[in-house]
Amino acid sequence: MEKNSISVIIPCFNEGRRIYENIQKIKKYLENNFETFEIIAVNDGSLDNTGEELKRLQSDLFIEVIVHKKNRGKGQAVKDGFLASQNEVVMFLDADLAIPIEELGKFFEEIKGGYQIVIASRFVPGLKIVRPVLWYRRILEKVYRILRIIIIDARNVKDTQCGFKVFTRRAMLDIFPYLTVERFAFDSEVIFLAKKRRYEIKELPITLQNPTVSSIRIYSDSVNMFLDLLRIRKNDILGKYNLKI
Repeated sequence: MEKNSISVIIPCFNEGRRIYENIQKIKKYLENNFETFEIIAVNDGSLDNTGEELKRLQSDLFIEVIVHKKNRGKGQAVKDGFLASQNEVVMFLDADLAIPIEELGKFFEEIKGGYQIVIASRFVPGLKIVRPVLWYRRILEKVYRILRIIIIDARNVKDTQCGFKVFTRRAMLDIFPYLTVERFAFDSEVIFLAKKRRYEIKELPITLQNPTVSSIRIYSDSVNMFLDLLRIRKNDILGKYNLKI
């Protein structure tokens, strides 16, 4: 497998004020470290000037852009970007660069070493926090982690929700076409399916610079994430994840 190629997927929702600068940073890093790469930004129904900024990026930096006319959710944005990708290694990261693109090097080394899924984790030794997480997000994360363990028994992976994950193309095609969760809990469905498919997942510590604002809606998103965990469990009981081995 040609492992010096990578596709980088960036889900975008109302990221107009910073998306141009951040994708510039991503492209510069990729140019310096990969022979072949593509950047696919997915505009998930943004209501600000994200669309205009992505058009500028298409013209100036030759990135690819997928447009959702209406907001579908981060999970659907990542899924669409992954399925449109071309390279043998595929990753996604958050548009705010809460985890800097420079972290990718150690993830890519693990992929070259034989892992097919490598994910960022806030709960393994070595985490560096530049800017602490917002207090209400910290509470939500703790509650969600407990619910995730109870409902879908995801205790073997410490952190499913970090927005920086790298896959081989084989692993991606085994998982992403079958995802049903469109919003924030999609990460949990990804990990659930990966474990069901018996992939060994490597968790790596990262440098975390949490944004000072968040697009998470504390009440509605919390309810939706709980309901999505129940959907994952229901799908499994109904055999919807019984993929061909």
